[in-house]
Order: sequence, then C-alpha cells, then structure tokens
Amino acid sequence: MAIPRTVGKYEIVDAVGAGGMGTVYRAFDPTLERMVALKIVHLDRVHDVPFEQLCVRFRNEARAVARLNHPAIVTIFDYDDQDPVGAYIAMEYVQGCALDEYVKQRPELHLEDAVSAMHQVLGGLAYAHGKDVVHRDIKPSNLLVTRDGLVKITDFGIARIGPKTTTQTGLLVGTPQYMAPEQYMGGLVDHRCDLHAAGAVLYELLTGTPPFTGTSAEVMYKICNEVPKLLSAVDSSIPKALDAIVAKALEKIPANRYASAQEFQQALRSGWQAFSPKPPSPTLSQSARVIATAIHRQPVAAAAPRPAAAAAAPQASPGLQAVAGAGPLAGGPPLPPSPSDAAKSSPRSRPGADSHPGSLVAWSREQLAEIERQLIPLVGPMARILVREAAATTASRQELYRLLASHLRTPQERRQFLMTSERAWSGAAGDAVISGLSAGRPVTPEATQRVGEVLKRYLGPMGPIVARKCAQSATDEAHLYALLAEKVDPRERARFLAEASKPAP
Repeated sequence: MAIPRTVGKYEIVDAVGAGGMGTVYRAFDPTLERMVALKIVHLDRVHDVPFEQLCVRFRNEARAVARLNHPAIVTIFDYDDQDPVGAYIAMEYVQGCALDEYVKQRPELHLEDAVSAMHQVLGGLAYAHGKDVVHRDIKPSNLLVTRDGLVKITDFGIARIGPKTTTQTGLLVGTPQYMAPEQYMGGLVDHRCDLHAAGAVLYELLTGTPPFTGTSAEVMYKICNEVPKLLSAVDSSIPKALDAIVAKALEKIPANRYASAQEFQQALRSGWQAFSPKPPSPTLSQSARVIATAIHRQPVAAAAPRPAAAAAAPQASPGLQAVAGAGPLAGGPPLPPSPSDAAKSSPRSRPGADSHPGSLVAWSREQLAEIERQLIPLVGPMARILVREAAATTASRQELYRLLASHLRTPQERRQFLMTSERAWSGAAGDAVISGLSAGRPVTPEATQRVGEVLKRYLGPMGPIVARKCAQSATDEAHLYALLAEKVDPRERARFLAEASKPAP
C-alpha cells in the first residue's frame, strides 16, 4: 500500500518498520514543530487477529501510557481512532536502538551496562506498577537504548490496567522466552510477571542468551518445570553475587519472587555494590552510546513527494532512530521503494562509511580529520565514529564541538577539548556553512519567501509559515538560515543549509 502523506495533523516522512499492531512512521508535528513516531493500525490491512481486537489493544496502549510520565517510559502525545487511514498513536521519537540490537552488536559483556540498563528498567516498572499498569511483555525488543545512554520501556499494547491481579485465560499473551509460568498455566497474573520477565532480560544481558531456548513448546515446558543454569556457571566472569539476585526474579512461584520492582532494584543495587565501589550508573557507558548511535533502522519506504517539490526533494541520508515498538516491516502488502533504496541497502551503514557522503556536505574531509585528531587522545579509535556522526547532524562548528564534548566523561576532558578546538579554529573563516551565507544582509520578504520554498521540501506546507515566523526574530539572513535549520531533521540540516545559501537566480 502507498504511504499516506498525512495522518491527522501529522506529515509522514517515511515508514520505519512494524510493531505488534501496525506500521510505524516517522512524522512531523507542524503544530509543535517536532518529529514523532506515529503507530497506525491500517483499516485496509489483513491482520493476524480480528481488527476489533487490535483496536482494543491499541486503545489500551494509549490509555496505559497516557497515565505514565517517567524518563524510562516512552511518552505518548496523541491518540485518534477516527482517522480515515486508521487508528493511530503519536509518541516520542527515540533516536537509538532496541536493547536486543545492542546485545547483538556489543563486542563483549559489559557488566556495568547490563546492571545500569536493568536498574533503569526496574525504575520504570516501579513507576508503572504504582499506577496500576502491568506491561506483561517486557523483552529486549521492547526496551529502547537512546543515544544518551538511557533505556526506555515501550509497546504497552497488552498491558493490564486496574485490578492488582487477574486470571490469564484464553490466548497466551506475551513472548515465550520472557513469560512467567503463571502466564502459561492460566494462574493469577500481577506485576510479578514483569519482574520475572525483567529477570530473564537481565539473564540475557549478562550471558547473551535467555534463560531457556528452543521451540515455543520446549521453552514453555522449561519455564514451567526447569531451573536455568546459574549465571556464573554459564560465564565464570560474572560475579557470583548476581546469581541469587537473578534466580529469585526467575522463581516459578510468584510469591517467591521479589515483592516489587523497587525490591528487585534495591537487591540489584546492593549486589552490584558488593563488588563495585560506586552505585549503578544512571546511563549506559560511552561505548554503548556509540553502538546505539551507530546502529540504525533504515526507513523501509519514503512518503510520496509533494507535487510542488517532487523534482527537487532531497534524498534523505540514512538516519539513526529506534521507534517505539518498531521492528522490521513484515506482513501486509509491500511498501513502494524509496528512490534511494539502493543506497540504503548498502551494508556499509555505520557512520564513517562513505556510502552516504551527502549527509556531511557542510564539512571538508580535512576539517573532519583535524577534529578527529583533537578527539583521539580523549576517546581513542571511537573518535572517527563520533565525529562523523555528529557532523552529519549539524553545520555549526560550535554545535559540533558541543555534541562531541558531551561524550567526554569529565569536566576537565571537556574543557581540554573545547580549548583545543578554539585554538585550532582561531582565525578560521567561521562555520563550515555559515561562513558562506549572507551574514549581515538584512532579511527581506523576497529572501524569506525563497527560503520558505526551500523549507517546504523538508517540512511540507508548513515551510513558508515557519520561515515567516522565524524571519521576525532573525537579525540577518545567516541568522534566519540557522534558525530554520533547527526545524529540519538533523540528518538533513547540512543539505538544507547548502540549498538555502545558494544565490537567488
């Protein structure tokens, strides 16, 4: 099916995958001028479960998350079940990757990151349980790692709201490897099924595999009847202090598990501090952030270009995003290919590869190499990845250095790096793109109209409106272009600035 250009007030940018109940799109909210993740249950799709049941789950997800406001839970902004395209949820657009993708890509076990990730998740679960919301499908693919090292819970589609306990009947709800015995056996299900799942996720973070593997039937039997190997028996490098902590979360009988997420979190904190002098980190390590930044889910299709700008629409450079509940697109009619699908399918997809040089149009190779040389003493070989990723999101020298400094661990390192940058750039012509813009030239109605037409290619019909609004506060043309660049997706800012700065014909 063709991708809709708009859904409600939202302007579709591209499709990024499919969640458990519908397609997920990256979209622009013209009212608040921000990117959102838009999950839609399409009316014309064939679904594995009755459409009415999907809509109930969809509404349940919106209701569940709407009452939650926590940094470890993806935020929902909007819900509508009356749109002609289908019911949709607009939610926080998270840049990063899913936890299962991180586990696959990490070079080796990072004990501190495993503990930090679960410590964050348990904080989110404690908050949700306090609001009488039980997730019931905690698993690595429903946990998102942001580029700032935060972990967020998403996909509350089968969450239970309200009574403290319910009896699981009928269709099994959950994901086999992470379900608790009572979810399989039709027992009373409460918040402790989330704690069992969290224990299974922590087991996987530490060992690389879930407690039990096999077919769905084999996993079900093992979860209900067998005891998983101790962590230290699977990997002798894992401290034995963690064995009992995870084993208690995986107890067959709910009463033998932790009574609450807070209790599990406290046990994890105490176990960690038994062999570490500091508490669990509130964010994942720099290496994890690099992985979350480097892994990206390519858009599987782009929205149809708007007629007025179809010929001149810029080719989107590969982006870095994880969208709430999104996975590889599967099922349903195939989406039309993007004009740049060939480039997007290239295996050289990490920042630093030359497969998408257009995203770095504002910077010369020499400039990036110089910045890498300044950063290498502080972060080592990761400097190249960090520099090229940051350079793909901004055309401003000051902003580039600010982004890079945020990856440094100590204030001293940040000061050293920023001082080096000032010395290196003193006497330079200025920012890579801004130096070529019309600094000092007053903003005229003609210039505003022209750049509004350029912006329309990126923001749609709102482009000219946003341009006129920003022109009211801009001091000159260069300032106007810089203000407008902040409204554009970070992956496309350099291209926008290059187009905006071209002399009028």
